Amino acid sequence: MDLALVTRTGSTPENRVPRAAVVGALADARSASPQRIDRSVALTVSRGSDKTAHLRLERLARVVMAADSRVTDPMIAWSSNWAGMSVPTAEAMDRAIRNRWSSVSTRNAMRDSVRAVFRESLNAGILTHDQATPLLNALRPEKAVRDEEKQARGHVPADRLREVFHELASDPEPTARRDAALISLLVGGGLRRAEAAGADVADLDSNQETLLVRGKGGVVRDVPLAPGVRRAIRAWLDARGGDPGPLLNPMTRTKPRAAVIGKRLSTNAIAQIVERRFGGDVAPHDLRRTFAGDLLNSGADLSTVSKVLGHQNPATTAGYDRRGHSARREAVERIGVPFEDAVIQPACASPQV
Repeated sequence: MDLALVTRTGSTPENRVPRAAVVGALADARSASPQRIDRSVALTVSRGSDKTAHLRLERLARVVMAADSRVTDPMIAWSSNWAGMSVPTAEAMDRAIRNRWSSVSTRNAMRDSVRAVFRESLNAGILTHDQATPLLNALRPEKAVRDEEKQARGHVPADRLREVFHELASDPEPTARRDAALISLLVGGGLRRAEAAGADVADLDSNQETLLVRGKGGVVRDVPLAPGVRRAIRAWLDARGGDPGPLLNPMTRTKPRAAVIGKRLSTNAIAQIVERRFGGDVAPHDLRRTFAGDLLNSGADLSTVSKVLGHQNPATTAGYDRRGHSARREAVERIGVPFEDAVIQPACASPQV
């Protein structure tokens, strides 16, 4: 595998990776004996969710195709001998990543997918430490500069939230009770839309004060529910009924509308509900981001907020922090330093002769 020979130049359009190819590659990688996928690549996607594995395979192919203009078939990227890659080839990949993608976070995501192959090769003994280290160093992540204006974007103002909940309260239909419960879980519990879609009635504790949430990578966490969220869920359950099954359901098409017990809202349906209630400029993840910002503004520490959100790395949570320089200045002003000014004795005048 030599990707350093024919690199892309100019504004060559990026090749797309067909989803069917990604799905087929993952099936082969997770089989008892992969036939086409390189062992190092197979190890990289052998664990975790299908969604994460699909992303990793797609990014690997996109990086290779960006680095070498001869590669148009993603299978070439997945079947190549990654353990035999040279350091110059890894450096060529890093150059291709810098040239192809403008966002630091996107570039780092691409690098991480490549680095994951080297890490798994090292863990499996395919590469030695001395072999893996220069490969990993060739694709070191960039340090993103904190953009305080960007941090403030994507947060929904409190007055807009009040308007939406007021409109929902004015609507007597059970669909409004469901939508209010959904939005409450997103903005008052910080759930991802997939987590909200996957929630069951049985995940609520007996007092409906805590929700058991299954997050990314199968990680399970307890999410305490704010009083307003609890009231919204109780109002929805009064309309839905307490039958077991998915907590958030689609509604019947005919009136009087009722919850279709046993079926759960899809993630796409959740996005459509948020768009219908807020408009096209608000996405479900904006409500999660707003929840994180509100917690941090209330004085909660980063570690606590990270656990509530289900982030494994608090640095991810820090990306939701909308507090600027003034908040940091206010925090520093509360620190007491017992400095004392020195008492300076006035100099004695020289005696006159």
